[in-house]
Amino acid sequence: MRPMISPSTRKGNSVTLGSMNCRISEVSLRGVCRELLGAGRPVSHRVLRQVLHERFGATGKTARVLRVWREESARQAVAAKQTNDRPQPVPALPIDVQQLQQRLQQAEAHAAEQTARAEVAELREQSHQDRWALEIDRLREQLRAQPNYAREVRTLQSTVTRLTAELAALRGAAAGTAAGEEGPIS
Repeated sequence: MRPMISPSTRKGNSVTLGSMNCRISEVSLRGVCRELLGAGRPVSHRVLRQVLHERFGATGKTARVLRVWREESARQAVAAKQTNDRPQPVPALPIDVQQLQQRLQQAEAHAAEQTARAEVAELREQSHQDRWALEIDRLREQLRAQPNYAREVRTLQSTVTRLTAELAALRGAAAGTAAGEEGPIS
C-alpha cells in the first residue's frame, strides 16, 4: 500500500510537500551563483531567483540567497583582482601616425569621388528619362495631328474582318464541293 502524499503548501519562498521541505542545498545555490557570475555579464537578484525557480522549483529565502550571492561575488572579485595584478601586455600602437592620417585622407578623397560619380550618374539618368518622355509626347501629338489616321485604321480593320469572313466562306464552299464530287463508292 502506498503512503498518501498530502498536497503541497507554500510558505514564503519555501515549498513543503507533505512533511518534506524542498530547500535548495548550499552546494546547488553556490553552483548557480558561480555559473551566473562566470558568464561575465551583470546579473540582478531577480534573474538569480528566476534561474533558481526554473531549475529547482523554489527560489529560497531572500536573505540566504543574497548572502550566498554576495559571498560568491566577493570570492570572484578577489580571484579576478589576483589575475589582474599581473601586468597585461599592452597592444602596440601604430608606429606611424602620419601613415594613418594619409590613409584617412585617401579614404575621404575616394568617398568624395564616389559621391560625385553617383550624382553625375543620377543627373544623366534624369536627363535620359526627360528626353524620352518628350519624344513620346511629341509622337503622340503628331498622331493626333493627322485627322485621317483614325479613319484609315478603322477602314483597314473592317477590310481585314470582311476578307477573313469571305475566305472562311470560300473554304467552306470548296470543302463542300470536293466532298460532293467524291461521293459514295458503289
